[in-house]
Amino acid sequence: MASETEAKKAEVTAKGLFRRPEISRKNILIALALVAIFASALIMRVYPARYGYYLNEFDPFFDYYATDHVVKSFDQKGLAGFADYFTWNDNKTWYPEGRPVARTSQVGLHFGGALSYLVLRNLFASSVSLYDYLVMFPAVFGALTTMTMFLLVRRVAGAGGGLLAALVIAVSTPIISRGNLGWFKSEPFALFLATAGAYLFLTIYDSKINLRSFLIRAVLSGFLLGYANTAWGGSLYFGAVFGLLLLLSPFLGVDQRRTVIGGTIFVAINLLSSAMFPRPGPSIVTNPSGLALLAGLGFSILAYIVKGVTDPKEYRKALTRTVLAVVLGAVAFMSFGLVSGISGRYQTVLFPFQRTGNPLVESVAEHFIPTGAEYFDAYYAILFLGGFGVITLFRRRNLNSVFALVLGISSIYIASSFSRLLVFSSLAYAMLAGVGFAEVTSAIFRPAVGGAGKKKSVVFSVRSEMKVLYVIFMIAILAFPVVAPASANDTRGTWVKAADTPVSIVNAGTGYRSQRPDWFEALSWMKENTVQNAVMAAWWDYGYWITVMGNRTSLADNATINSTRIATLAQMFMSPEQEGVRIAKDLQADYILIFIAGQKVEDQNLGKVHVLGGGGEESKKQWFIRIGGFDQNTFLYEDEFTPKTAFWDNTLLGKMMPFKLNNYIDAEGRLVGANWERGRNALYTYQMNYPADGNGPLALAFESSSIKQDAPAGIFTGVLVYKINKDYKFP
Repeated sequence: MASETEAKKAEVTAKGLFRRPEISRKNILIALALVAIFASALIMRVYPARYGYYLNEFDPFFDYYATDHVVKSFDQKGLAGFADYFTWNDNKTWYPEGRPVARTSQVGLHFGGALSYLVLRNLFASSVSLYDYLVMFPAVFGALTTMTMFLLVRRVAGAGGGLLAALVIAVSTPIISRGNLGWFKSEPFALFLATAGAYLFLTIYDSKINLRSFLIRAVLSGFLLGYANTAWGGSLYFGAVFGLLLLLSPFLGVDQRRTVIGGTIFVAINLLSSAMFPRPGPSIVTNPSGLALLAGLGFSILAYIVKGVTDPKEYRKALTRTVLAVVLGAVAFMSFGLVSGISGRYQTVLFPFQRTGNPLVESVAEHFIPTGAEYFDAYYAILFLGGFGVITLFRRRNLNSVFALVLGISSIYIASSFSRLLVFSSLAYAMLAGVGFAEVTSAIFRPAVGGAGKKKSVVFSVRSEMKVLYVIFMIAILAFPVVAPASANDTRGTWVKAADTPVSIVNAGTGYRSQRPDWFEALSWMKENTVQNAVMAAWWDYGYWITVMGNRTSLADNATINSTRIATLAQMFMSPEQEGVRIAKDLQADYILIFIAGQKVEDQNLGKVHVLGGGGEESKKQWFIRIGGFDQNTFLYEDEFTPKTAFWDNTLLGKMMPFKLNNYIDAEGRLVGANWERGRNALYTYQMNYPADGNGPLALAFESSSIKQDAPAGIFTGVLVYKINKDYKFP
């Protein structure tokens, strides 16, 4: 009998183990939609692979270089090798002083890339190289951010709103442009960490979780947001968001005890995680971001104490008095100078209409102020859904909605300062549009409700035909950017075509959507034909490529840690020949490199001529002039682009460019003589002033294929390297 009972129990247990899981249709559809969104996000981010599998832009090359140092140190010394990174002064950059890497880098990004690679290689026996892994790293984490945004927005707007938010992140051009293939830089990794941390923090208010889960979520959320600060300085913004959220929590009817305990753990772990690397380091405590967290936490603790000793009827009045006392205390605190200074870049973020006036900062494209047209091109109908989302959130009084409102409005505000920060506007519109979409959709599909009694009151539902029209309309406006031009004046066309952009080194750092071999030729020549300790003088844009791909020493790069050095390079280029060469020698340079872009034309009437302009020094010279402290009117005409004779005759850069003025043409392409007038474009003929066999102060050492005199007509993206004649004496 006992054996029969045991057999039945075993049968029941077996049936329980092998029972088919029950999944609702709704969850299946959501899962399928998320898979589709993730796949779409990944495809759009890896689109540049059609041009070649490389790191993108400039900074990712140094980030790869530093990550490679971490991996190699680990391979040589094990865990002890990680310590070498923090004492590493890289003498191949910013020669001769070098660069203290840990103090001047986003260390969290380097260790995030290195540790995840080591796990993949050592635990999963992957044979992929570090370079190939890091090329794909941003695309994967960028696509994964669609999942964290879904979870985050679902708390505020339900699954429908979460799906729309994930879709916005998947196709957002500001995010794709700063997180596509090869963009091993701060934003993709940090945004994933920050959105995951934000979601976990909001879940500590779930009443169904137990104490263990509560503590784990508080710790993880603090760690993720703190580590994000070490990977990207822009992540400090989230400290201000959560500081304000903690400050507002006593007014939102949440469990204040949960806020005090969870908030204390969250803030403590956040600050510790931020301080564990030199940047931002322990100064996070006096940084405005850290102070915002501490102030918010302090007020929430104070409000909890006030609530415990105050009559419930008097609580609001007591809380108001507490707010006033805290504000006065904060003013007094700041008056003693205990808040660390804010850099010019962060001041511009806080006050978008205040510009630094520093030509070095203003010369960087990502520091330009975004226009209204850029917002419309990026978001289209999402703008209107976002506006409706703001209205909806203002009617609510819960923690999740206030978080969405604070994040949304503040993100749009700070994104107005720099084009680079448009990624924050994508977070804002993803969240706000998700809320607006969910609200509109729920109103459209709300079922009719009938009343009881003799007179039945009925809340009429939207007719079925209108529901169908609504679905068609929403699909159309959301799909519009996929099939319509991204801008009326933009030949790129659709959002998909906007993602179809080669990585920078493939198109030579220009806007051309084609493969240009010139930089590959130059860097390969540099690596194979110059001595190991050769020092290259070049504009700071190219420093990372020279150091990492050319394996040679550079004087300056995109870290811009020494603005005086960059100004000196500008003076070298814009000074007269003798002074420019002297500056190059003082900098201990062996070679000077320049990059020129434009188009070579072979025409029956015009002959063989060149038109300059495409992203090289010919397009940056006005910034050389301003950064070097020269008078622009001396070298350029009123259009601030066309060079005067003084540029060609009296600057080292003008003499290094192998061109001389031929003629001018008007807007219709007709020859109009040798005098400049507004609206006329200059034509140039090839003339090398420092040939390889010459005996002047410089001698041509390398000339890339597309700029050579016998190169075929078409686009040229020429790289020229001149060797400095150290023995040359000017007459």
